[in-house]
Amino acid sequence: MDRDRKRPSAGKTKVVFAVIPRTDRSKPSLGTIVPNPGGPGVSTIDIAGPEYAAGLAPLMKRRDVLLMDPRGVGRSDALTCPALSDPARAFGTREDQRKSVGECGHQLGARVSDYGTAAVADDLDDIRAALHLDKLDLLGDSYGTFLMTTYAQRHPRRVQSIVLSGAYDVHTDGSGQLANAAVNRAIGLVCARTGKCTASTVRSDIAHLSASLRAHPTSFTLTWQSAKYQVVLDERQWAGTVSNFYSGAADTDTELALARAAAAARTGDLAPVKALITESLTHRAEIYAAGSGAFSDAVSFATTCHDYPRTFDYGDSVARRTAEYNSSVAALDPRTFALFSPEAWVTRADYDGGMCLQWPDDKTAGAPFPVGAKLPDVPVLALSGDLDANTATAWGRQAAAQFPHATFVEVKGAGHTPTTTPQGIALILDFISHPHR
Repeated sequence: MDRDRKRPSAGKTKVVFAVIPRTDRSKPSLGTIVPNPGGPGVSTIDIAGPEYAAGLAPLMKRRDVLLMDPRGVGRSDALTCPALSDPARAFGTREDQRKSVGECGHQLGARVSDYGTAAVADDLDDIRAALHLDKLDLLGDSYGTFLMTTYAQRHPRRVQSIVLSGAYDVHTDGSGQLANAAVNRAIGLVCARTGKCTASTVRSDIAHLSASLRAHPTSFTLTWQSAKYQVVLDERQWAGTVSNFYSGAADTDTELALARAAAAARTGDLAPVKALITESLTHRAEIYAAGSGAFSDAVSFATTCHDYPRTFDYGDSVARRTAEYNSSVAALDPRTFALFSPEAWVTRADYDGGMCLQWPDDKTAGAPFPVGAKLPDVPVLALSGDLDANTATAWGRQAAAQFPHATFVEVKGAGHTPTTTPQGIALILDFISHPHR
């Protein structure tokens, strides 16, 4: 593929795909399903391929499955940055992490604008054309919903149906308020369904620790791969941990452990909180350590810093960007944020709205299509888990509303990407089988 389709002289990048053929070759194919697990920067073929093959197996008698590793990750040409090479950066401060991301952008140099979602969508369409396929059934999880919506906008005549699981709007609200409200709601649902906690008490305990760490941050030492690391324990770190445990697949045991840890902290015992933070941070470090064959954080930042909304201009100096960003955070109304201060929430680990502050000036950066752009009138199913604080239900409704006619379903008891739940996959299989029903 051309790295930059507008500048063929920029060179090529290898994009690898695999086709899992339908089992009944005696009859014509009913379609080709194209899944993407999200990220951005996650391998589809080796990391998610086996799970998709298992989940979609009931449809694969008459349907093929096309797996594409997006440019820069997996079996495709790897995109890496020396600045992001040390997985222990997961334990660093917010300032350290922002600096590493900015350095990565500068290390990419002329490649900095080549990994936006529009380029990946066009790669997929080149593969479709090479395989002589007419239309595709698109299945996106998490960031995959952003990718598949972008594909649909750019190649509308090539779409047969779309499933958006753990969905969000391409022009999503970046203030963090929807995710914050989703955590608050999920705590209530977990307590009501298990009967093992009282939501008002859990919320009060979490908010109490937030206020305490805001006033008196501390630190502790954790061990990973036989090395010791000093970790800042402040409100931002606490917000990131709570967010992370409500941003993956629903895990009631961990969510209840979080409630117990907050209660223990109220009595002065921070050990359970430190244990949960250690679990969250070391999990992230292990993802980084897996390498670009599984996950490319260089691709992740190259995509998000290129495509996602921001409150500052890359044409400004870093100092001015930072001032603009800090001003936007200061303008957030604390009354619209539960459990944490707005600043701690919107700068929490993995969701820091200022992560791209030191990114180089990318004059092509921006959403892959403008607000109000026409999307095809094709069958669309959007799914959200009611325990998901990563892509909240409100975002799922917004994602569905981008299309002329879409069905939205909130899946009870599901966390991020209902595709992984029995109810979610059943809805998906039925929809792809009967998209016009």
